[in-house]
Amino acid sequence: MSLQSINSISMTVKIQVLDNQTCNFLYDALVLESGYNPNDRAQANLTVQNNLLILEIFAKDSVSARASINSFMKWINLSLQIISMTKNTN
Repeated sequence: MSLQSINSISMTVKIQVLDNQTCNFLYDALVLESGYNPNDRAQANLTVQNNLLILEIFAKDSVSARASINSFMKWINLSLQIISMTKNTN
């Protein structure tokens, strides 16, 4: 039995929100995190298309891929909660 190792992992997550303004707020909240790369094991890219936020993660190993996607999902959830709260107070 031979073991094969993972050379790289690529993930794309598309998040559709209710409107363009919310999508732009979400992008602005996350774009700095996508540029932060403490090591060369994973990198993220964010783009916006209308009310669709597209997150692409490229990782060298499964541990980095999992850590990156978990972090972004938590940041996205928190950001959407804050955006919702600020919209409800206006």
